[in-house]
Amino acid sequence: MTDTTTVDAASPQGGGDDERLAYRSIFQRLFIQPEIGAIIGVIGVWTFFWAVSLNFGTAGQTQNWLDTASTLGIMAVAVSVLMIGGEFDLSSGANTGAMGILFILIIKETGDLGGLGLSIWIAVPLSFAAAMGIGYFNGWMVERTALPSFIVTLATFFILRGLKLGLAKLLTGQISVTFTNDAHGYDFFRPIFAGEWQRNEHIWNGRDVFYLGGLLFGAAIITLAVCEMHFVRRETKSPAGLPVFAAGAAGVVAAIVLMHTTDGIGANAIAAAVLAVGALVGLVGFGMWRYAPVDADGGLSLSGTITTPLAAGLASVAAACVFSFVIDSDNAETLFFPFTVQGLRAVLMMVFAGAGLTFLMIAANRALRVNPTTKLAVSTITAAAIVGFAFVVRASAEAAKFRTEMFSAMLLAALALFVWSILGTRFAERRRVDAAADKTGMQWLMIGVGLMLLAVILRHLFVTQDELDAGVNPAKFSVRMLWFFAFTGVMAWILAKTRFGSWTFAVGGNKEASRQIGVPAARTKTQLFMIVSGAAWLVGMLLAFRLNSLQAGAGDGEEFEYIIAAVVGGTMLTGGYGTALGASFGAAIMAMSLVGIQAARWNTDWRFVFLGVILLLAVIANRFIRDKADAARR
Repeated sequence: MTDTTTVDAASPQGGGDDERLAYRSIFQRLFIQPEIGAIIGVIGVWTFFWAVSLNFGTAGQTQNWLDTASTLGIMAVAVSVLMIGGEFDLSSGANTGAMGILFILIIKETGDLGGLGLSIWIAVPLSFAAAMGIGYFNGWMVERTALPSFIVTLATFFILRGLKLGLAKLLTGQISVTFTNDAHGYDFFRPIFAGEWQRNEHIWNGRDVFYLGGLLFGAAIITLAVCEMHFVRRETKSPAGLPVFAAGAAGVVAAIVLMHTTDGIGANAIAAAVLAVGALVGLVGFGMWRYAPVDADGGLSLSGTITTPLAAGLASVAAACVFSFVIDSDNAETLFFPFTVQGLRAVLMMVFAGAGLTFLMIAANRALRVNPTTKLAVSTITAAAIVGFAFVVRASAEAAKFRTEMFSAMLLAALALFVWSILGTRFAERRRVDAAADKTGMQWLMIGVGLMLLAVILRHLFVTQDELDAGVNPAKFSVRMLWFFAFTGVMAWILAKTRFGSWTFAVGGNKEASRQIGVPAARTKTQLFMIVSGAAWLVGMLLAFRLNSLQAGAGDGEEFEYIIAAVVGGTMLTGGYGTALGASFGAAIMAMSLVGIQAARWNTDWRFVFLGVILLLAVIANRFIRDKADAARR
């Protein structure tokens, strides 16, 4: 059999010395994505507020921050696409309020202090046409005058701001405009722009079974997908691995059944052990069947570059353990602003545990560059540290969620790390491109992620009878969230798969160079401004139908929040780089921060201070990851 592991990045298959063609592993490819910093930020912010508050993470709180993120996210995505094209729109915030007010004035009843009294069927296309006109005007002015878009759209901002206030007071005699549900067409359009799903009205007693199954099955498929994109395929598959794989899978299923049919610490410990062994055996069997064995795993070799972060990581985790026992977890007294005693304990534990894990992962990454055996040793130490900290949290925590959900998540993370290290010592990692394997792996990955997302969504949309009997708080999910997801998906597809998306990156990177290769730069930029204005129309409609009343100052100043969300999501201020998906994650970070501060019962008067700190840290982390990704390319 030909040894495929000897082919490296210097070979023709690997791409030679040209960094554009050099092979990168799945993890390297992951960390050069613009949105990776925002994804890490979303996970970190969610985990932080889940840990320091009682209700964050419940369906009701999820509904709160998703609702906040929906309108913010729609505009952040549109502004991000415009910023990728190298321009800014400072009128975007005021435009959202202007479109909502214009729509209300069109349908508001006629009279001494009224509007046009037209049907909503007419008001919808009329207001949309006005939005397109504003977007076209911004783009046309930028191209015709050659003035910076910052100046042009700032002028548009003041024009819209003045029109909102002037028309509102002229036509209604007050600074707010209101409409009722008597307008023609209201019953048709309200579900489109203001429909709601009342969670407590939808009962599904089998929800948790599907939820758990979807999570586990999805996670299993994702794991296999990562293996497919990371290890070298055998030229001829080995049937001997299939029985081993089947035995491991059966062990995992048996462990899950045991967890749900028995109770007690002893039974749970046995089930956890069976789960760990089953997962390891199953993945090794899958690898034996599908992937080429490693030639040599080398000997243990620990240098100072590995032992230094390893020691720092263990010390940080140990410090987190000390804080968990020294500081009273049941003391809710205010220690100093903004922390209670228990809040400070949670923050210190998370900071030191997070820093320790970061140091340990740095050590594991450096060990990988030595040989698989060294990586296995360092990863095993890291996994053991995670397990030890998990038991400390379980023993010292007062809240049930730390003794169950957090404890289980940490054990599963430790297991995943250990099993992955074992696989790395047995199977050869890829050093060249394998398009077929990548395609298969990506298909599996999408299926796995889809299953997990579906499981989480259904868990939030339905309740069980037991929850209703226990008095679970009601939650309602608005159609605004669907508009947010749909708009993000469409914009992401446009940027990634269409000619217009390529033109957007081109004009943002170098406008004159793009013109020389045939890109219609002026038209592209004008259309980008129209996309932002169209998004402002959509948000204006969502706000109008939600509130039935808008103040003249609605949306003013929010354009900076859109830009911040886009930057946190990985979009560069200089243009030519970013993603729509990253901007949506940036909006989620901002929304979770605002809702999380309230859920943690902190003084909301200081919410923007916390928000600024969190956003600054997110931007710094995003920049750090970006620099590391650039370094990895060279």
